[in-house]
Amino acid sequence: MYDRILVPLKGDRTDEAVVAHTGSLAKMSGGVVFLLRVLHTHSRDEAAFFEEQAVAYLDGQVARLATEGVTAEGRVAAGEPAPAIVTAARELGADLVVMATHGHREMRHVLMGSVTEDVVRSGVVPVLLVRP
Repeated sequence: MYDRILVPLKGDRTDEAVVAHTGSLAKMSGGVVFLLRVLHTHSRDEAAFFEEQAVAYLDGQVARLATEGVTAEGRVAAGEPAPAIVTAARELGADLVVMATHGHREMRHVLMGSVTEDVVRSGVVPVLLVRP
């Protein structure tokens, strides 16, 4: 069903629920999980600093999934989050993207949009939203 699941992570507490949910889904489907951390930085020095942290964070999440018997791989991308997620989904041949959502209903959120909304609107693959 879902052979290749892409999970963009923010590096915050919302990731806990998303990784747990995706791990369960991957176990049922036998799929591989691709954890993605998108870095939006302004300089090479800043990118190098945050990339090192992102890799360590992703390695920890990959190890966590491995203890549950789930095959996972971590990736770091640079750029604007929504386009980077859509590009990764295409490049990886993902058949599902799993993302956290807070369910904000504020007007400014609707007008400005969000990364999650942009990925959903791209229509590249189905998106499963997990509310932490």
